[in-house]
Amino acid sequence: GITQLRFKPAYNPYTEPTMEVFSYHEGLKKWVEVGNSGVFRPELLLPMGLPENVSVIAWGLSLER
Repeated sequence: GITQLRFKPAYNPYTEPTMEVFSYHEGLKKWVEVGNSGVFRPELLLPMGLPENVSVIAWGLSLER
């Protein structure tokens, strides 16, 4: 039933670029955050032994973290 969504660039120290997802809540009459996503920064992946050309996405769903 989510019909109204907004996407906003955001800051996260672990991902770049980062995006937040909001949905309008009719009962609360306001926009609430329902998710966050991004691409992990390379300096976090190299210590794990992943090749430099590998990209890893991060995403999560929640209500008003």
